Order: sequence, then C-alpha cells, then structure tokens
Amino acid sequence: MVKKNLAIGLSVVMAASMLAGCGGKEAAPETTAAAAETQQTEAAKTEGDTEAAEEKSGENVTITYISSTILESPEGDFEKKCIEEFNALGNGITVEVEGVSANDLMKKYITLATSNSMPDFFMANMLDTATIVDMGLAAEIAPIFGQDYVDGFEDVSLASASVDGVAYGAPWFSGASGIVYRKDIFDEKGVAVPKTWDEYVEVSKALTGDGAYGNTLVGANNGSGAGRFQYVIRNFGVDEFIQGDDGTWTTDIGSQKYIDALRAYTDLDVTYHTCPPGVIETDYPTAVNLFSSGKAAMLITGSNAIGAITSQVPELKGKLGSFPVPAVERSVSTPGGFGYFITPGKHEKESAEFIKFMLEKERALEFSVMTGRLPTRTETLDDPSINDMPELAGFLEARQTIYETPNIPGYSEVNDVHGQAYQSVFTGESTVEEAAAKAQKRAQEICDAANEG
Repeated sequence: MVKKNLAIGLSVVMAASMLAGCGGKEAAPETTAAAAETQQTEAAKTEGDTEAAEEKSGENVTITYISSTILESPEGDFEKKCIEEFNALGNGITVEVEGVSANDLMKKYITLATSNSMPDFFMANMLDTATIVDMGLAAEIAPIFGQDYVDGFEDVSLASASVDGVAYGAPWFSGASGIVYRKDIFDEKGVAVPKTWDEYVEVSKALTGDGAYGNTLVGANNGSGAGRFQYVIRNFGVDEFIQGDDGTWTTDIGSQKYIDALRAYTDLDVTYHTCPPGVIETDYPTAVNLFSSGKAAMLITGSNAIGAITSQVPELKGKLGSFPVPAVERSVSTPGGFGYFITPGKHEKESAEFIKFMLEKERALEFSVMTGRLPTRTETLDDPSINDMPELAGFLEARQTIYETPNIPGYSEVNDVHGQAYQSVFTGESTVEEAAAKAQKRAQEICDAANEG
C-alpha cells in the first residue's frame, strides 16, 4: 500500500483542482503527512475490527462504490441493472453506489481522502492512475484478484492502470480516439472520408452551410474538452511529458509542434467557421446533441460517443462511421477508459467479487455493443461481435498504435493547461503563441514538482 506520498499527492492534485475550471472556487482542505498517517492508521484499525466482526458474525457486508457512468446514458441503466442483479445473488454482499460526474471525480476523491471517507472501491479515469497511487488511495490488484486474473487483461488497458509495472486498477472499459461522422450526410454531400489534416479541413468547409457545420468541438474547459484536444496534439507529434533515463521530466507543451496543433485545432472555429456558435460553452453532451441533430457532421471523440449518439437517436444506427484522427507527424490513438480502484484495507475481496461480476464476458460484451466502449479482457476484446461493428472500424484502426500516457504526478492538472490554451484562442484573449507560452510555463511547473519528488 502506498501511504508515504499522500500529503504530496494531495497538494499536487489540490492545486490542479483549484486551477481547473473557472466555475468552482472551492478550497480543498489541507492535510499534513503526520496527520494523514495517523488518520490512515486509525481508520485501518477501525476497518480491520469491523471486517473481523462482520466475518465472525456472518452478517451481510455492504460495500460502497462511486461511479460516473451511473449518471450517463445508456451506461447508467445498464450499470443499475447489473448492481440489482449482483445484490440479488444472495452472496452476502450488497453494493451501494453514489453517482459523481466524470469531470468531478478527482475533486471528490481529494475531499474524501482528507477525511478518510473513501468508498470501498471507486471508478476513475485511468489517466489519473499515477495521481491516485501517489495519494495512496488504491491497493495493488494482483494480491486481491490473483495474478492469473490480472494477466487476462489486454496489455494496453492494464498498462493504463499501472505504475512502474504494478497494476493498481482493474480496467473496466477502454476506448480509442478518432472521429465519428454521419455517413448519411457525407453521402448526401458527396464527400469522401479525409486521410490528412488538410483534407479534413476541406471536408469540414464543404459540409458547412445552410445552418449546418462540418464539426462540433468539445471546447469547454474540462476533462472532456482537453481529452479531445489531446487526440489532435499527439498526432502533431507532441509528447506532453517525457521522462529521461535519469528520471527527469521534460515537456513538449509550448513547443513549435504544440503551437502548430493549437493553431490547427482552433482554426476550425476561428478561421474557417466550421463549428456551431458557442464553442467554448460546448461540453460533451452539447456536442453529442449537435451531432445527433444533424447540426454537425463530425465529432472528434472516443468510441464511447457511438453509444451516446444512438441511445439519443436510435434511427442513427447504421448511419455512423469512424476514422482515425488524421496524422500529421504520426498516427497514434489515446487509449482512454476507466477502471475500478479498490481502497486499501476496505472490503478488498468483496469489492473484487463485484468487479469480476461486471467484467464477465457476456456482460462486458453487452455493455460494449450498447455503448461503443471497448472491453478490457482479452477474451472479450477478441470476440467477433466487437470487431464486426462497422461504427468501430476507424477506432479499431486507430488503436493499432497506442500513445503511452505519462505516469507523472500532477497529470490531472494538464486538462486545465490545455483548456485555458484553446479557450483563450477561441475567445481572442490570446494569440496562439501567447496561449502556448502560458501553457508551457504551467507544464514546466508540473515537471519541476515531479522532479523535486
């Protein structure tokens, strides 16, 4: 169990939380290493006594769980059904779930960690694995699940939930970055799927007119917006954080590659006007609405958008296609996805029972076909029902070359670094060069904090 870095991890992520988004100005409570250690020791003793009493009495155990997908569609209804089915098994374990928005998960865990109120297990974006481990919030999964079970996860997903080769999360679903498009609109306009960024711009312009637009961008300053911007900058050759052989972190953010990517991305709205008005207010649900209604023909996104779109407008089933984000310097896909993390010492085995229940092949296949989110177990990912979905073709193609997300403490802050950059260009507050320079300064601060350890 990782405990020693809790105070450091909290300070890094608290800074990210206070910087991320202009809407909330909540001050995260402070903690000290000594206080945190004392709180954890006392909590562990109490939890151990409670668990021992429960085992001795043979009473049912209620385990607590935080989920973001429980609030989403179609994921939420599926997850609620699964929880009801699990609770009806009569195995002495009852799951209680709390829903928290995906963009607010880390803020929630910061608050809970400072008061030793973490749930028994929780969901998180696997991009936040390093921060979660640095804060001491997750147990290693091999001792809980067994190594044979851990080996059943496909390599890319497991790596996303690992730090220094040690798995701390059980990946629930993964994804791939790409662009989903309206095949019906493409056919009507007589345009072909673009292969290069220049072709992508030309297609965007050709599809813009008469109240419709070529693209909708998630321009909000949150994880959803920054994540989609990352798909683009990485194909321009940007490596956000690089760790040298000596362990020192450096950054590409603010480099010429970053400037070029930021300009290309924001030009879609600022120069070419191929996006609906109000791009900085366009969050993911709004972008899905614009796409589903035919106001936009393309959306830079992950494969999960397919489920969100077809659940909203079932008539679009069979009318969607996908292609990789056009390569500039390279073609890579951001794996993305969320995993289950188990709080150390808190009903570890019981939590694992529910997680394994959710990851059973037939259940995972049903979830993937419904949502477009990719499975994480090798046997499930290899199933023909996944590979034969035409809507996923472009995402699966993109997934052949995976971008390895850096496991740098404080990585959560990068969402706001990118968000501030593209939003300031969209609004005209900054030039591309000015925005990139500000982003570089903040990225270097993340590197400096990580290098100081």
